[in-house]
Amino acid sequence: MKNTEKLFELSKSDAILVVSEKNRFYFTEFASTFGYLALFPDGKSVFVTDPRYFEMAQGLIDEGVEVRQISNGSNAIEVLINLFNERSVKTIGFEDTEMTVAEYGNIKEQLADFELEPVGTHINFVRSFKSEQEISYIKKAQSITDKAFSAILSYIKVGVSERDIAIELEYQMSKFGSGGIAFDTIVASGANASKPHAHPSEKLIETGDAVVMDFGARYNGYCSDMTRTVFVGEPSEELRRIYNVVLLAQNTGINNAYTNMGGKELDTSCREIIKANGYGEYFTHSTGHSLGIDIHEAPYASMRSQDILQAKQLITCEPGIYVPNVGGVRIEDMLLFEEDGVIDLTMSDKNIIIL
Repeated sequence: MKNTEKLFELSKSDAILVVSEKNRFYFTEFASTFGYLALFPDGKSVFVTDPRYFEMAQGLIDEGVEVRQISNGSNAIEVLINLFNERSVKTIGFEDTEMTVAEYGNIKEQLADFELEPVGTHINFVRSFKSEQEISYIKKAQSITDKAFSAILSYIKVGVSERDIAIELEYQMSKFGSGGIAFDTIVASGANASKPHAHPSEKLIETGDAVVMDFGARYNGYCSDMTRTVFVGEPSEELRRIYNVVLLAQNTGINNAYTNMGGKELDTSCREIIKANGYGEYFTHSTGHSLGIDIHEAPYASMRSQDILQAKQLITCEPGIYVPNVGGVRIEDMLLFEEDGVIDLTMSDKNIIIL
């Protein structure tokens, strides 16, 4: 069970009600499609679930989490109300960042006797700092992703479709130990490579194509994320130049990264290289984002970011250039910020690869 001291320091609530599947998993490492987790300032927690998960959830008791079962047809909210009354709770924090309007309306109606305080941004802030265990999961996920990239190179050739490459990448990640994909795999070739988030299509690889692959594995619920661009046959002079500019921009960003820098500063260090080489208008997204249970988490590295990149936080560094009717290039690594420096967790080669 993760330490919630910082969360209650930020929220000042008497209790926090965790309803979303991903945040229940974050605090308990117990995966379930149903359940309510009540957190309290004294470090004690209660997990309320139904018979489908009750027996499996008994393992949470060893982590100091009380487990309460609701019977079929009974109302979990009634169990929670009794629990909150037992503890003289007056203010309950809720996940405003995870709820629909309808879900909030339902919670507000059923917990009408309590004051509700939005704490979603506080939860996201706490989640942005990774424990050593979380870091180990992310490193393992990235190791799987690196291995899959190495394996896919022999598969990519003229006549293979984008869709088949995506399927093979996902198979390779599974074979190397992935518990699932971190997000929908992106494979874009030729003119499609100018679309940053293109969906893999039936387009066949042609000689001279750039092939952009953006993919990631999951390990124990945690994501990895990397992008590599390779060429099938000799690229055009312009595509080779674009590749070299993107690689220079990314290397500049990574080499100049330091703990407690601004996310905007990291974005600028990459963006200025691309702009100076005449492609500024073709770098159309932000430089990076963090990740963990979600593939996109705070902090961010963008032109508007106010985030400070602190120790035990991660950020991707993924500049790109996308020229319509020509193609595109993106290169992405994951960076871990530590007190004594910045570590690149991505091991795959970034020098130009021509297959």
